[in-house]
Amino acid sequence: MNRYIAATAAAVAIMVATSAAAADLVVYTSHGETTSGPILDAFKEAHPDIDVTIVRGGTGEVVERLRAEAGNPTADILWGGPTQTFEENASLFQPYESATDADMVTLDPSHIWHPYTVLLQPIIVSTKRVSAEDMPKTQDDLVSDTWQGIGGLIIPDPSKSGTGYTILSALAGDKGWDFIAELSAGARIAPGSDDAFNAVRDGEAAVGWINEDLGAKWKAEGLPIEVIYPTDAVTGQVDAQAIVAGAPHVDEAKAFIDFLGSKASHEIVRDATIRRSARMDVTPPSVLPDIGTLTIVSPVDPRPVVVARFQEALNK
Repeated sequence: MNRYIAATAAAVAIMVATSAAAADLVVYTSHGETTSGPILDAFKEAHPDIDVTIVRGGTGEVVERLRAEAGNPTADILWGGPTQTFEENASLFQPYESATDADMVTLDPSHIWHPYTVLLQPIIVSTKRVSAEDMPKTQDDLVSDTWQGIGGLIIPDPSKSGTGYTILSALAGDKGWDFIAELSAGARIAPGSDDAFNAVRDGEAAVGWINEDLGAKWKAEGLPIEVIYPTDAVTGQVDAQAIVAGAPHVDEAKAFIDFLGSKASHEIVRDATIRRSARMDVTPPSVLPDIGTLTIVSPVDPRPVVVARFQEALNK
């Protein structure tokens, strides 16, 4: 039986960082403070006349809020989430051709979404739970009864987590849904990606996946984890942002999109958050492996399909 991790109200609630009434720009984001803080500080320095309100939540949560507000939006920007999220919900956003779009490794021909980072999800292992000889080397190694006796494999719920969606959709596309059913048997399901990451970090779970920037930081801090790039497949996504359809502050929203796409912003992304920039002219963080040496797999099925089929897999 799958064991769901209980989430506190603070963990699942969408949090508003400042008063919306005083804001010139409202940004909904799945990025945590560690990822977004340095960028927001730099934006404030570049645009001291624009006050920003940040509303945080899982990708699924903030998209649901945008749907509920369609026709009378509060938000100006959705910042974060795989490009598939924006394509599946294109009616929630409006096009804007930023001058920075052409500098990216990929772009949306319709200019709805604007690339931000290239984000991979290697495996994270608790060294409190797993011995050196039992470390997984492949995604296939995660299909094992070994993990159940030492804390379990933990999977972020794809209905709430963009990272969970990316991992499951990419692995299903590469290995098939029967593999996902085997992977899920006995797994623990986390309500969000942060919950899954933290459970392995704290030794509450044995193994899972981690956004590579956070994994690199935790390794550098000497936390009891190992980060492994599996030799058979590494899941990955292009993270993006977009202007909300009917945004109340569209000029400020365009300024934010332009800033997020700038080379200066992407150098901050690389240096402060250890993420791979989506710009062609920004070198990746030196502590991350050469992406050319990895077998990258990306999401295939859209989120509604992944959520439904994952639920079927859990019920087998």
